[in-house]
Amino acid sequence: MTDKIMPHSIEAEQAALCSMFLTKYALQLGLEGLEEDLFYFEKNAKIFHVMKDLYDRNSPIDVTTVTNELEKNNWLNSIGGVDYITEVITTTATAANVEEYIKIVYEKSVLRKLIDESTRIVTDAYNSKDQVDNILDVAEQRILNVVKNRRGSEFKKIQEVIEKVHSDLEKLSKTKGEITGLATGFSELDRITTGLHPNELIIIAARPGVGKTAFALNLAMNAARKGDKSVAFFTLEMSAEQLLMRMFAEEGKIDLSALKRGSLENQDWRKVEEAMVKLGNMNMFIDDTAGITVGEIRAKCRKLAATPTGLDLVVIDYLTIIQGSSKYAGNRQQEVSEISRSLKTMALELGVPVIALAQLSRNVEGRKDQRPILSDLRESGAIEQDADIVSFLYRDDYGKYEDSPDSEVEFILAKHRNGPTGTINLLFQKNICKFTTLQKTEKGDK
Repeated sequence: MTDKIMPHSIEAEQAALCSMFLTKYALQLGLEGLEEDLFYFEKNAKIFHVMKDLYDRNSPIDVTTVTNELEKNNWLNSIGGVDYITEVITTTATAANVEEYIKIVYEKSVLRKLIDESTRIVTDAYNSKDQVDNILDVAEQRILNVVKNRRGSEFKKIQEVIEKVHSDLEKLSKTKGEITGLATGFSELDRITTGLHPNELIIIAARPGVGKTAFALNLAMNAARKGDKSVAFFTLEMSAEQLLMRMFAEEGKIDLSALKRGSLENQDWRKVEEAMVKLGNMNMFIDDTAGITVGEIRAKCRKLAATPTGLDLVVIDYLTIIQGSSKYAGNRQQEVSEISRSLKTMALELGVPVIALAQLSRNVEGRKDQRPILSDLRESGAIEQDADIVSFLYRDDYGKYEDSPDSEVEFILAKHRNGPTGTINLLFQKNICKFTTLQKTEKGDK
């Protein structure tokens, strides 16, 4: 690659600078649309730097002032002296075409950045001793960064904004102002949150055995079943087959222990077959990769989002057993912090809600009131900071009546960045892995 000339256009760079000398309008467009690092030729970058500096100081910009500033900075000789400035201002350019010149300069710069990032990817592939999945994730991110940095319009015409707002209002009116995000299937939860929204990181935490996996599975199934959404479910503690057993129990209202034993009656077989048909129609994707990294999760979600089914919701069971980066090996708190930030970044990048389950520390069991609080989140305060919603599942009978088929469970909305907090009362039918809403609800403050 070293024998090839990087993409550039000296004609476009000179024409853009020339236009900036010609009219104030072209000058402003140039200063708004260009930056020093977009120029391939250092001499053009230096001229632009001087013009911008003069503009910021509210000084006049012409051949004399620019030449003087270049001389002050000891740059005049390095750019080719007055002769080169004369060459720039006598370029056959018109101020009316300044936007086209800017576009060419910018596009050549993007191509150079793409080549630079691609070269780094090649170098990493040759030299890195890191895991292949980590190398692939970094490579994807490098390319995405080039794409993200593509220039967009800073201003929108008010007419365009009006049309967008009108369209949004029409959509909201169909929901009667109740659910504006992805419906969870739990009426009280939807009332408080107005649904799960794009870009949100939602944490659901509980002690082991309270039912957080069952609750998350209910949320995922409700979205895929009632909302016809595409859901990615990462199960790190159990196999896909074990998860499907729970889904059969919930969808068919079949006793889970009977499913596990295979002791099904005739009516149960009918329920299984009906559940198979309904589950088979869902856009639900299950990944049970053991020891999966946050980079692998992001990569898989990006690929799913690019398919015709798209991606509407991600559920991860659970956050604190995701494999962390090797650079934080031995420091689990930093690993979890990195994982938490990465999941929030993924939610923003893909524009979907991400639900991640988490464990609570044992400290909660040493208190008289064992209802979880934010400081009970295990291993990292960064989880609380990154999350838009932090919620807890709490059972008053936890550890007392493990064999009880039904339990009242409190869904405690402890943090809600964009709305009120509160406690929602649920009924957990453990034998069929199903949660339903009880009507008694305590509402908290925002």
